Amino acid sequence: MGDELHGAMKSWEATQWDVALSTMWGMGNYSRLEDFFWAAHRLGFSKFELNHQVDSAMLAGLDLNIYKVISVHEPCPADISTESLKAHDWLISATDEERRRQGVAAVKRSIDLAKVLDATLVVVHAGNVPADQSLEVDLRALFIAGQTHSQAYVEFKNRLIDFRGVRSGPRLEAVKKSLGELLEYARHSGIRLGLENRYHYLDIPSPDELNLLLELAGIDQLGFVYDVGHAQAMDRLGFYPHKEWLERFSSRMLGIHLHDVIGIDDHYAPGLGEVDFDQIIAYLPKGVLRTCELLARNTPEQVKAGMSFLAEKGLLP
Repeated sequence: MGDELHGAMKSWEATQWDVALSTMWGMGNYSRLEDFFWAAHRLGFSKFELNHQVDSAMLAGLDLNIYKVISVHEPCPADISTESLKAHDWLISATDEERRRQGVAAVKRSIDLAKVLDATLVVVHAGNVPADQSLEVDLRALFIAGQTHSQAYVEFKNRLIDFRGVRSGPRLEAVKKSLGELLEYARHSGIRLGLENRYHYLDIPSPDELNLLLELAGIDQLGFVYDVGHAQAMDRLGFYPHKEWLERFSSRMLGIHLHDVIGIDDHYAPGLGEVDFDQIIAYLPKGVLRTCELLARNTPEQVKAGMSFLAEKGLLP
C-alpha cells in the first residue's frame, strides 16, 4: 500500500485541503498508521500532525518522509504516555528538579522526531497546577446539568480560582526554566515551540501566564498554538473569554487546532457544534499552520463535511 499511497499523494496534491489532520482521528479507527494516512489522504488531507498517542512501535517500519508531517504534538513518540507523565508529575512545570528534567526530556524527544521529519513546529503542553481534580469534575457536572447560575457552581468556581492563584507561582517558574532549556535545545534547528491553551482550568497557561512565557523568546523560536475547542470550553465554564486568546496573541500564533464543541465536549468535526468560526478568521496570521484535531467518533463523512464547512467560512486558504 505504501507505493500506491505515495503515488496517490503526488497525483492528488493539487486537490488537497491546505490543512493537516492530527493522528488523533486515527486512534481507535485504524490499527496501523499507514492505514490512517491512506484514509486521511482520500478525504483530502496531504499534511499531518503526529499527536501524543503515537509511540515508537506505531512509527516502526514507516517511511515518514512519504507523508508531510508539519508538526509534532509532544510527548511523541509517546513511549511514556501522557497519563504516566502526569501521574508521576514528569512535567515541565514540576518543582521537583528530577521530575522537571523528565518532563523536559519528553519534549526533547519530540523535538528530535520533528528534526527527522523536517516538521517545523512542536506543540507543547506547559504542565499544570497539580491538585485533586474533583473540584473541576464537580464544576463540569453542574455545567452539564444546567446549573451554571447556582450557588454551588459559583462556590466551586471561586474555590478553583483561589486554589490556582495560591499555587501557580512556583509551577510557572519551573515552566520558564524548562522552556529556557528547550529553546536552547531547539536553537538553529528551524523548529519552533508552540504553547497550547488548555482544556482544564488547572493547566498552564492562563492568558496572563502565556503573555509572560512568550517574553522568553521571539516568534522565530516560540509562539502560541490556539486550540479553538479548549478556548470555547474555558469560555463556557466562565474562566477566560474565548476572544481574549485571539485579541492578545494573534501576532504570536504559530498554529491552530480546529475542532468544534458541543457544550464543553470538544474535538467534533467543524460545523457539528457551537463554535463561532466567523469570529476567528480575522485573527489568523498569514502562514499559520492549520490542523484538524478530531476524535475517532467523527465519521469520514463528518470529517469531509467539516472541511467543506471550514472552506466556506474562509478558514482554509
